[in-house]
Amino acid sequence: MKKILVACGTGMATSTMIAQKLQDYLASEGISVATSQCCLNEIPLNSRGVDLIITAMKTDTDYGIPSLNGAALLTGINDDALKQQIKILLSQEHSK
Repeated sequence: MKKILVACGTGMATSTMIAQKLQDYLASEGISVATSQCCLNEIPLNSRGVDLIITAMKTDTDYGIPSLNGAALLTGINDDALKQQIKILLSQEHSK
């Protein structure tokens, strides 16, 4: 099972919406995932063992784990391209 950390400003509403859309999409693709949520400044504390980080806003921080801006999942604009990126990243093996 792949693990995704979803982060937003407070770790509540926006990350919850993104996490739900991720779970729905990936389940429809047959990809088993577990999501967890936090606020942006808590990413370093919550990223151990995570395969992918999705943030609600742009960040230039390198966490040593693939990270994507998930705003498209909220707006629906270019979300197909983002979903494909997520699917590709989760199908690859990442070593820490």
